[in-house]
Amino acid sequence: MASKLLDAAGHHRSPAALPGYHVGRPPRNKGMRYPADPPTIEEIVAVMRATDERPDGLRLRALIVILWRAGLRISEAHALAETDLDPHRGAVIVRRGKGGKRREIGMGRWAWEQLDPCSYRRRPGRR
Repeated sequence: MASKLLDAAGHHRSPAALPGYHVGRPPRNKGMRYPADPPTIEEIVAVMRATDERPDGLRLRALIVILWRAGLRISEAHALAETDLDPHRGAVIVRRGKGGKRREIGMGRWAWEQLDPCSYRRRPGRR
């Protein structure tokens, strides 16, 4: 009978979990290409409509618009300050994007109209 592999806690281990088991074997998905599966416009708008009119719902809607229409990464969108948004020029300034690079992105009038309800001043003591 073959000996069973056990870890330090005495649980059974698969040989595939051991170092060197897959050496020399190509991954099963090597060379396969998967198409991008972005959400449709209808799906994005449905999520935006599901938000309510409270401040947290307006912030969520603004985040969705920024991610969708400006094409920002989530970390870039979270790092935005109010001074990085310039609706008069239609520009969003990303101060530290991927690779630490600074860039400016344009957004259309519709996106700025969606951001307008949430452009409220923060009250003292709130984050």
